[in-house]
Amino acid sequence: MEYQGLSSFLQDKGIKNALLLNAFQELPEDLLLYNTSYPYTYQKSNVGSKLETIEPRVIVIAKMLEKLNIAEGENILVIGVDSVFILAALSKIYRDVYMVQTLEPYFNWTKKVLTKIGIQNVHIKMEGQELGWKSEGPFDTILIASELEAIPLALKEQLKIGGKLLVPIGPDWTHSIFEMFQRVSENRYLEEKLRDNFFIPNPKVLPEIGTKAFSETEIIHHIKAKVIAFDKITAIPIDALLSRIGEAKVVLLGEASHGTSEFYLARQEITKALIEKKGFNFVSVEADWSDAEQINSYVRNKHSQIDLLPFSRFPQWMWKNREVLEFVEWLKKYNTKHKNKVGFYGLDLYGMEHSIRMVINYLEHKDTNLASLAKTRYACMRPYLMDPAIYGKMVLSKQLASCEHEILTMLVDLLKNKGKLNHSPEYFYAYQNANVVVDAEKYYKVMYYGSTESWNLRDFHMFHTLKSLLSYFGSETKAIVWAHNSHIGNAMATEMYSRGEINIGHLCKEHFQEDSYHIGFGTHSGSVAAAHHWGEDMDVISINTSLPNSYEYLFHKTGIKAFLLPLKEKDSGKKLRELLNTPKLERAIGVIYRPNTERMSHYFHAVLPAQFDEYIWFDTTNSVTPISTGNRTPKLVKNHPLV
Repeated sequence: MEYQGLSSFLQDKGIKNALLLNAFQELPEDLLLYNTSYPYTYQKSNVGSKLETIEPRVIVIAKMLEKLNIAEGENILVIGVDSVFILAALSKIYRDVYMVQTLEPYFNWTKKVLTKIGIQNVHIKMEGQELGWKSEGPFDTILIASELEAIPLALKEQLKIGGKLLVPIGPDWTHSIFEMFQRVSENRYLEEKLRDNFFIPNPKVLPEIGTKAFSETEIIHHIKAKVIAFDKITAIPIDALLSRIGEAKVVLLGEASHGTSEFYLARQEITKALIEKKGFNFVSVEADWSDAEQINSYVRNKHSQIDLLPFSRFPQWMWKNREVLEFVEWLKKYNTKHKNKVGFYGLDLYGMEHSIRMVINYLEHKDTNLASLAKTRYACMRPYLMDPAIYGKMVLSKQLASCEHEILTMLVDLLKNKGKLNHSPEYFYAYQNANVVVDAEKYYKVMYYGSTESWNLRDFHMFHTLKSLLSYFGSETKAIVWAHNSHIGNAMATEMYSRGEINIGHLCKEHFQEDSYHIGFGTHSGSVAAAHHWGEDMDVISINTSLPNSYEYLFHKTGIKAFLLPLKEKDSGKKLRELLNTPKLERAIGVIYRPNTERMSHYFHAVLPAQFDEYIWFDTTNSVTPISTGNRTPKLVKNHPLV
């Protein structure tokens, strides 16, 4: 990537600061040569590690610098900045750049590279990040790109009067946040909290990525030796699987498509066992919070008629299908016998119109003044609720003022009044609905910057919703997540990460580490419920047989129709992991399936043993059965949320 192209790339990501863009454009071309010997952790562990890709943290740190409104100044202190590109760019803007580094390999390599390309105004020292660099202060600007639980006073005191410091603090109850400090006198600082979802943590859990090629015959032989075959879904060897899951606090169950019956049914059998035998407390799914809230009320035997139609927008079949209905009825019966203790929640940020309605409904029963304020503040969005993408486009083109302030103020008011409103489950649900509105409003604005920004915001929202649920229900709570493989597998083990994309699986591995267990699914052929284009009716579409050089192709070649494949070294052995660690293609079908362009539309490179802890294979699969007027069960209660 030429540096002129890198500058354009950042501009495409929404970076507007001319100083930054010009500095990136003026970087010496020799800098590119040293990227191949980068010693720092995730660059060596990046599936898409090529000269044409950009380090995801470059985007993160560039956006943080833009938040600081940087200008040409005397000096800047940077902590936790892990990109020599950023340091070289800052050297063009500031007289002196001071960096505190905690990792010796990167410290030594950075000094070597900057010396060889002739940059002399970047100064680096090894030190604890909380100490800063007092002897060289005070600083015009301090940028901290590593999460801290709180900002030490010693760092704030290294600011000049008028200087600014930006740091990610968190996570708090629902979100990681940025805190901006501006020093206005010797002992006084102005503080501003900024809610943004572009921050990607410096990775701690790193995938092992191999480069050695092995023969298909050898790989298939070892797969066959390690798989645990089963004949039917109800015969999955659950107890052994539960033993491998161990004491995990979060179990993430994937799917290779949003419309495959076997994935849904197997996921549900495992979920039942986790609830019955391991005491898991709730299921959280890739669905709208407001829609799933009605399922939650139903399965907890608290359902009453609400004039909302859950799962009524595209893709309706993803949750309104016979497979999900069977599980919902099972969970309702289970809860009837067990004091309604297991919940069902949505993690996603769509469904803004329903979330607004549910916030107002709650407040009308609790505080009519706040309800009136909510109606006023949400009125800004009401004309666009049927198609929020139009709102985002109009705001970005400056045809419309952003509703962000009014929406965020409503969320803050709910938080301020939590004591008055009674911190009950109903309050928590209302707060989460208000949080959906905040992130959805932001989502419809950033989606026009490209898929990476909107993807990340959505997965951050899902992760923080999961954390909110775990926090709210207590330290002993255990959660099950249902979402697509592309969300629950560790993004660092796929080419997604080289595009700057994270996911809930990556964030769970970073945060929970061994306390999260990730299970992916796959198939070779069959049929799937999907649409040909966004917004169109569902069709039952034949799935192409899997491509050579894909994991699916290898599993098909075993000749085994259905199996579990443990992927942790303690369960599968070192050799199998070595054989599977070289990146291969992996298929992902969402709610859209385009067989004619399948390689481009539905395959990406991944490292399976680093992506998942376990994999479940069905050689041939069938589509889910959507609920329609003709196949409803007459025994179900009136106003059932799924029918």
